Amino acid sequence: MKKYIPNILSILRIICSALLLFISDRISFIFLYFIIGLTDILDGFIARKFNIESELGARIDSFADFVFYIILFFIFSRSYNQIMTTNYKMVLIGILVVRLLNVLLTKLKYKKFVFLHTIANKTSGILVYFSPVIILFKQNNLIIWIVFLLIFIATLEELLITIIYSEVNLNRKSIFCK
Repeated sequence: MKKYIPNILSILRIICSALLLFISDRISFIFLYFIIGLTDILDGFIARKFNIESELGARIDSFADFVFYIILFFIFSRSYNQIMTTNYKMVLIGILVVRLLNVLLTKLKYKKFVFLHTIANKTSGILVYFSPVIILFKQNNLIIWIVFLLIFIATLEELLITIIYSEVNLNRKSIFCK
């Protein structure tokens, strides 16, 4: 049973992400958002700690992240339209297009969908979890643009890794590491 816990946590993250679409009060949203972040941290930690990492687990984790990002974009576009300016939306759509291009390229090149767990992707994931706090309470354009830039760099790095390397390594640390 222990070997399934990371996968269960990732699946819980998908469910909680979907539930965010139906939450209208701020307390419930923050609670679910916290659970999503916690499951994202714990699934990988538990898998590494107990040496139960698996390719399936990495795929479920990446898919859960992707679902969360899409839903978060939709929620902010719908509910916080005054914050999500056209410029922000265009940058986020650009990031999404590059991510989707990479996913399609991995399917063509490796015959499977691949999401890498690079340091830059992990860092951008952390930034995504904190960005609603930054956006809602700070509303500092420079900070928001820095977050977008870092996420875009992580996205480009993943695409370059897919283009350059012939073998898949889901846990490749960066483009500079084998």
